[in-house]
Amino acid sequence: MSKNKIWWSTEGRATLKTIVAKLVPKWPNGLRSEQEEPILRILDGEDLLLTTATGRGKSALFTIPLLVHREVTSNPTDYAGFSCKSTPIGLVITPTKGLASNIVDILMHRQKVGINNVN
Repeated sequence: MSKNKIWWSTEGRATLKTIVAKLVPKWPNGLRSEQEEPILRILDGEDLLLTTATGRGKSALFTIPLLVHREVTSNPTDYAGFSCKSTPIGLVITPTKGLASNIVDILMHRQKVGINNVN
């Protein structure tokens, strides 16, 4: 394996589960497989286009990678070898201004209260 671990690896998958359990304690079962697989690909820098029904957890696909990047860069010795961006940026394209506004309001509120309070 190269110096920088690949998120898709067994160790990367376990690290993602550890980070999600730490940062999102309100999710006792962690990510669902239909969320985990795309998130691992996103963390590895792969391009991804995903469509799925309302309520299937798409929001995790743009919030969890950002949280993972922040966690890894905040605690580099805990995650030695995993590469992440020090200032991650997420781009979300929404069908309505109202939905976009709600997403921004929720994420801004979460940022103010700390990343451990993610719903």
